[in-house]
Amino acid sequence: MAVRQQSHAAHSLDDTRLRLLLAGSLIVLLFVGVVARLLYLQTVKASELRRLAARYGGLRVQKWTLFGRRGQIKDRAGNILAMDVNSLSITIRSRAVTEPAQVAATLSPIVGIPATEIERRILERRLAAEQTADGKQRTGVFVLKREISGEKAEMLKAAREQERKRVRALRQKRARQSTAQSLRATSWLDGVDITEEPRRQYPYGPIASALIGFTDPDQEQGQAGIERLFNDTLSAKKGEVRGIAGARGQILAGTRQVISEPRNGSDVQLTIDVNVQSIAEGCLEEVMQKHQPAGACALVMDVHTGDLLAVANVPRIDLNERGRELKEHGLGVMRNMALTFLFEPGSTFKPITIAAALEEGRIRSGQGFYCAGSAKVGKHTIRCAPHGGRRAHGYQTLEEVVAHSCNVATAQIGLALGATALYRAVERFGMLERPVVGSLRGRLEPPEKWQRIRVANVAFGQGVQVTPVALLAAYAVIANDGVYVKPRLLMSDPFETSPVLSPEVAQRMRQYLRAVVEEGTGELATVHGYEVAGKTGTAQKVIPGRRGYASGKYVASFVGFAPADNPRIAVLVVVDEPRNGHYGGVVAAPAFARITERVLAYLGVPANLQSEARVSNARR
Repeated sequence: MAVRQQSHAAHSLDDTRLRLLLAGSLIVLLFVGVVARLLYLQTVKASELRRLAARYGGLRVQKWTLFGRRGQIKDRAGNILAMDVNSLSITIRSRAVTEPAQVAATLSPIVGIPATEIERRILERRLAAEQTADGKQRTGVFVLKREISGEKAEMLKAAREQERKRVRALRQKRARQSTAQSLRATSWLDGVDITEEPRRQYPYGPIASALIGFTDPDQEQGQAGIERLFNDTLSAKKGEVRGIAGARGQILAGTRQVISEPRNGSDVQLTIDVNVQSIAEGCLEEVMQKHQPAGACALVMDVHTGDLLAVANVPRIDLNERGRELKEHGLGVMRNMALTFLFEPGSTFKPITIAAALEEGRIRSGQGFYCAGSAKVGKHTIRCAPHGGRRAHGYQTLEEVVAHSCNVATAQIGLALGATALYRAVERFGMLERPVVGSLRGRLEPPEKWQRIRVANVAFGQGVQVTPVALLAAYAVIANDGVYVKPRLLMSDPFETSPVLSPEVAQRMRQYLRAVVEEGTGELATVHGYEVAGKTGTAQKVIPGRRGYASGKYVASFVGFAPADNPRIAVLVVVDEPRNGHYGGVVAAPAFARITERVLAYLGVPANLQSEARVSNARR
């Protein structure tokens, strides 16, 4: 009995060993088969598999960009002037496209490119990618369209979702049928990557276009305006993610890896009020229609804070259509004339000379001046412009000198003041400074080089060049009781002031400038319901880079403030090379009046009905 049990146990042990041996052999054979298959695929079949992967867009490691949002540009009230919105872009991997004709037919109405053109691009890029005779590897990848937004973006999303549903349904049908047919279904999405990226949008279109500017298509660099000047502040930092991409460009689940996080840019808030800006630009458009100038600008400034409420320039473009409009009008349309246009101020400079002479005690308020229509300064002759059909103004008070815009009397005052004191006055009024970021400095040679004729010329605004914003800030000194307030373009700019005139001289100058509108060359600057003070300017245009003036070309201007007795805003209009008239009192003054009237009403400054009667009586 014991012998039988031992024999049975020995047989069981032998069976177990045999089964283990067979199982181990099978595992070894399977392993060898797998290794052999891998070697086969990596050697014999390698070229064919790479070709198929490239053709059908098989699994591949890919990088995707994570976009941060560029900072917004806002007006003083927080209205958004520039912002990022989501848009779509279409990239074609031509070697992975399986249905070129269907891709072209589907995308043509969305991107606005003929289907035949899209198909041609795909086939040409594919052919170029396959021909590598020069040793250079071509991917055949190209961007078909960027910045697709709005209705077109919704069309693209709908088409993509509809195609995905169709492919899923076809795969499910084939799986249920258990056929030998491949479960893979070709699609127009093969080789078509639709990605989301930010697009710069300008909600107010053409409003403040030259001031705001624009970016390059990648939004990495501002190309003009605030977008360029504050690019470092506004710029966003891109991030990166890696993963395994499927045939249709999607990241496969579980393979996403964030390499770096994106960073949003910071906002920039301007001092302008979009409503005041709109008023100023609308009035300038009327000037463009009537006088057809090379350009025009207008500025509106709060005389107490220096805040620029409007920085208007025409012509202008819709920033959302900048590609088309810049191609049509050229980059010159983006010139911010209000901050960068250097011009001789002409007669608008005369009050600066007179105010400086009063402040220095070189003339007295009750002093009289005689104008015979012309005067000799050395070998040169100074003449007054004919106003009202005559040049000679005769005996004049200081108020009449300003109201009549008399060159001869102003030259006399400038010579009494002297070259050094006149130059210092230009400096104190801030006309040689760069008032705000993006503006230019004024130009005036040091007084050591001046001859007497140069002193006389500068006194009435020739031989000195200023920017519109600097001239406006100088007039705000008179409006603000003699205190210079540095203009502000950003809400974050510091509030800076410096004394220039005594309050008494500033008040006297306001009286003289009021007379210009009530009975002088600026009658068309009258604003119903408000007393206005200001000055006309008509200057010959300097030939850039040369001495002398361009024949028949002028710069017309009007600068002033209102209400004259308690100023709230200063306004400047400059018109470059106007037609159908060139005097500041005819071309620029009416636009000044319209802007001033509408802005005062918008700001809620109460009208003074007695002012109209006073102006009317002064003109009788």
